[in-house]
Amino acid sequence: MKTRKLLLLLALAAATTGMQAQRIKGSDTVLPIAQQTAERFMTLNPSARVTVTGGGTGVGISALLDQTTDIAMASRAIKFSEKMKAKAAGEDLAEVPIAYDALAVVVHPSNPVKQLTRQQLEDIFRGKVTNWQQVGGDDRKIVVYSRE
Repeated sequence: MKTRKLLLLLALAAATTGMQAQRIKGSDTVLPIAQQTAERFMTLNPSARVTVTGGGTGVGISALLDQTTDIAMASRAIKFSEKMKAKAAGEDLAEVPIAYDALAVVVHPSNPVKQLTRQQLEDIFRGKVTNWQQVGGDDRKIVVYSRE
């Protein structure tokens, strides 16, 4: 947690040269730590103004490309199409990882499948694998629950 905050503080410090207001927009996953970090930064730098809003990674990257935000928060890699849009606009986007998150996969205790490969998980979440039998389980439909 301290490393993530430090990296965000450093990014804010670099972005606020001249102490003009900075706009940060994007990932709702990153939002809580970005808000805390911005508040701490403004406490340490009373003349600094930082606004942090969510809306999702795509919203943040689009706002960055449209120049309606200064820093985009993302909880995924920049898509190829977003890179091409930036390149066409003469912009060079830089990705700076501030943290890594984890994924928890839970199945019912009676499910005989005890482990899945990363590829199998990707295939399940993409809808390529829809039945437990396809990954060594019983002939039953896979029901995926996700926050998105």
